[in-house]
Amino acid sequence: MRGAVVIAALGLVGVGLLLVAQRFLDDLQAPAGPAPAPLLAVDEEPALPLAAKEPGQPGQPAPAPAGEAASAPSPRELALQENRRALEALQRGELEQAVRLLEGCCERDPEEAVFRRNLAVARASWAEELVDSPEPADRARALELLERALTDLDGEERAAMEARLERWRAQAQHEDGFFTSGNPRFELAYDGDHAELRAAETDLLERLDRAYQDLGELFGAFPLEGRRLRVVLYRAEDFTRLTGLGHWAGGVFDGTIRVPIGAEGVDPRLDSVLRHELTHAFIERVGGGGCPAWLNEGLAQVLEQRTFDRQRAQTAAAALRGGPRLGPADLDRPFVGLGDEDRIRAAYRWSLAFVDHLRWTWGEDLPFEMARAGTQSTTAAAVFHQHLGLDLATEWERFAAGL
Repeated sequence: MRGAVVIAALGLVGVGLLLVAQRFLDDLQAPAGPAPAPLLAVDEEPALPLAAKEPGQPGQPAPAPAGEAASAPSPRELALQENRRALEALQRGELEQAVRLLEGCCERDPEEAVFRRNLAVARASWAEELVDSPEPADRARALELLERALTDLDGEERAAMEARLERWRAQAQHEDGFFTSGNPRFELAYDGDHAELRAAETDLLERLDRAYQDLGELFGAFPLEGRRLRVVLYRAEDFTRLTGLGHWAGGVFDGTIRVPIGAEGVDPRLDSVLRHELTHAFIERVGGGGCPAWLNEGLAQVLEQRTFDRQRAQTAAAALRGGPRLGPADLDRPFVGLGDEDRIRAAYRWSLAFVDHLRWTWGEDLPFEMARAGTQSTTAAAVFHQHLGLDLATEWERFAAGL
């Protein structure tokens, strides 16, 4: 389930802001009742209710004697089995299948609150996948799914989803009638009345293609083949209103790249913004999930330019001297949780300076290997240890001591 909103800032040296939207639901459950499965998080191995196990497994009741018909499963038992299959489908990323199975659970046992909540999770997850599609019908379906998910949520979960739905609706309404163009990798959408954008369309697509080729070679993957990425351009005031970000934000990646364009049209800073946000898209699509915030943001800052100027990292490192000491444990999660703006700025400087340190000390490929850790069902820290036999937290402390 996608939840990251990654923002590039202008006017700050290597400083952006990473906001991770609240995860509205963290797990799916199996309901209480006869022969229930235990409570199941999405990333846990599902356990079948005993009645659904294959004969001969430990704990399975002996099969009925020969000639004696086994009793047919009850609607409740069938619903439990479908719930389990839905959990497995969700783990495999088969979101539509998970929704269909859970709709069946709710039809069999409409009073079970856990089935309804699980269905809300699956619908919201599927909506998250569809909302960034280049296809208008998919984005409309995302709104419908999220609206239906709300009916089985309450409290903070419902409030979070209502806020998300309101933002999606506002963006959809504003973008209705936008001119679209593109190529096999990108869909570019913008207000056709904006003459500067019309004039810059070909140039923007060429910039995106150059950045995509560069990043693909660095990551060793080209994840947009057959999976186009939306890039939406806004007037500056509309960008602020629709994202809730201030004038300082140079762009945002929330599954779609969103970029403000001033009245003067495209300016030289746009290349850096597009490369920054596209780096986040690469990490999301080839990283397997779970990339720590400091690595995600550090790589995005390093890759803003085709040829990285180390002076930027050295300037960031110099600014850390005498400031708050932050470590990887502090910066694994969204930086917004750090509180005040000074600590958030410091977090981005630590990220840039430490990723630069890793590249120059241990090789330029190492941060990319760490960013791909999720595809190996491991962590960035484990990849670091595997390659070097060193502890990442200890390496961070060594780096910090040398500032």
